[in-house]
Amino acid sequence: MPKLPAGRVALVGVCVATIIGLAGACGVRPTAAVGEPVIVPPVTPPVIVSSPAPVPTQSTTAPPPPGTTQPAGSQPIDGKRLVAAAHNAEANTTLGAVVFDRVAGTELLSVEADRQFHSASLVKLLIAIDALHQGASTAQRKNITRMLSMSDDTIASAMWVDAGGPRLVTRAARLIGLRGTEPPEVYGRWGETTLTAHDMVLVYQYVMNGLPPDDHILVVDALAKATEYGADDFRQYFGIPDGLSAQWAIKQGWGNNDHTMVLHSTGLVGPQWRYIVVLLTEHPLGSGWKTCARSVTAAAEALNQQLSS
Repeated sequence: MPKLPAGRVALVGVCVATIIGLAGACGVRPTAAVGEPVIVPPVTPPVIVSSPAPVPTQSTTAPPPPGTTQPAGSQPIDGKRLVAAAHNAEANTTLGAVVFDRVAGTELLSVEADRQFHSASLVKLLIAIDALHQGASTAQRKNITRMLSMSDDTIASAMWVDAGGPRLVTRAARLIGLRGTEPPEVYGRWGETTLTAHDMVLVYQYVMNGLPPDDHILVVDALAKATEYGADDFRQYFGIPDGLSAQWAIKQGWGNNDHTMVLHSTGLVGPQWRYIVVLLTEHPLGSGWKTCARSVTAAAEALNQQLSS
């Protein structure tokens, strides 16, 4: 497990405010300077673009947002175009991506879909699902809304401790049926939970089809009302919001440790929340937050050119 920079070490179940995980994981200001040059020679990593694989889904479709209509059928998406676009913005980007069509019940895109990435704040979806499954109080439900829409780390840290830390990841993975999600090795580093693009599809399927109606509405509304700037003032409209010309309900993630930076853009997209879109990226430390964000957005823009609306 990479050692976090001095001053960024998460205390193990002692000081809630410092239990973060990846340094800068959506609530602690990132340590890498914006625009800082890449510190390793540009090398395009090998990428596996696999044929779309079936992902378990249920037939129940959540109620569509008002004023929307069902679009026509979708076509398979060329993952190589997304990879090339991401590399054009940041040459050392590692991309994991899936697009799942909820109406057709098919996977339209799969790129490195079973590769594990550090979750950063994507784990907040698991924190929310676990709390709701345990019977969240009115106060907790209010906190869940803020944690998801503003990516609030202080709330996430408190809920992480209350729920037993890594044990909640294990519970949520078992509940949802996640296959590549594992808790962090160090108790307090929730941002170093590992997960895959395929597992994030399953998380969103559970949100849409597995949660009770009131919980479903709470989570989806919070994601649809994600603020442009998170609780730490980091701009979280990279990727899906900047790159796709469709309505969205998103959960973003960003963070770094001593070796890598991660920026993720995931969510429900399109009329009737037809598509689940997952864009996970990893970059060398020092790549620069704006550069990495442009890489995620470039992949989303390449997707936008192919996605049925």
